Amino acid sequence: MTTTRNTTAELAALRRVQRRVAAIAFFAVAIHGVLGLIVVAHVVHGQDRTADAVLLLVMSAVFALVTFVVMRLILAATLRSPWVVVAFVPTVIGFFWVL
Repeated sequence: MTTTRNTTAELAALRRVQRRVAAIAFFAVAIHGVLGLIVVAHVVHGQDRTADAVLLLVMSAVFALVTFVVMRLILAATLRSPWVVVAFVPTVIGFFWVL
């Protein structure tokens, strides 16, 4: 008994899974940078260097935006997405925690 496979559909599904795994791996690494900048901003604010803390928080927002864009590129999705708001959630929480 022989079975025929739709190899093009299987390859497309495999590539989709590979893109998702790559995006999750990139996110797992990149989120540490965003959260690390927020923690360093908290430490710097404790040293009465508020301007530097604000700069670090702004850098975390930029890093979060870059993370969002790279993930969308890895997933081959459009950049227009309501998920861009979610990318800034750690930074917004960081502003309330630090300042």
